[in-house]
Amino acid sequence: MKEVGRRRSAANRLTAADPRLKVLLVFIFGLVTWRAGIAGVLLYGLILAAIMLLLGDLSTANRSLIRTYALFVLIWMGVKFVFEIVGGAAIESAFYQTADLGLRLLVLLLLGLSLALSTSSRDLGLAAAWFLRPVLGRRAWQAALALALMIHFLPLAWRTFDTVRRTVAMRAQAVSWPRRLSLTAQAALRALSLKTWDQTVALAARGLDGPEAWKGRFRFRFREWAAGLAAVGVGLAAAWV
Repeated sequence: MKEVGRRRSAANRLTAADPRLKVLLVFIFGLVTWRAGIAGVLLYGLILAAIMLLLGDLSTANRSLIRTYALFVLIWMGVKFVFEIVGGAAIESAFYQTADLGLRLLVLLLLGLSLALSTSSRDLGLAAAWFLRPVLGRRAWQAALALALMIHFLPLAWRTFDTVRRTVAMRAQAVSWPRRLSLTAQAALRALSLKTWDQTVALAARGLDGPEAWKGRFRFRFREWAAGLAAVGVGLAAAWV
């Protein structure tokens, strides 16, 4: 019980951390991932896997999303391998380059997923507005709203499509696969159009369709930012291991 309590407390601290810091860390490590050595990228992957386990949000929808990420990585690994072989690379070199690309892509996807699971779309939008305000001025709230909607709606769209696909597969087993694909697309688009309308009404009801709603008041917590800077230092050191 104590172990569960400690894990829950750590997860709560992670989700309650300053969203600006989390966005900044993801941005920095996203750039560093492409330049780091293979040992550093492996270390990033292990840390992100531990964060995912700490957050513990592995619902059916998120597991399906992770499978989709894995398929995305495998497809690009296959493309990379073919290009390496066509380019005249040896089999061993092609395998190494392919594995290197796959690992880096996986770490980048885990970075994004850990940010999405530990931070609400509203907080991410507020953080984006804070970063963009010096550049976009009064229009920063529009970019923040667009980002928040995208972060909220993409997983929702995926869950809707996955539910429709499974429903059609169970109820239309005797139908040919082209017809089943057409039914899935039609039903998914119909369901998504309803959800889009619901989201529009919800935005207006909560007053999120104006600039005042995206002026976040963040508290600066020295310990959080010090820990974040320390993480950046360790990450940069590990990048050249």
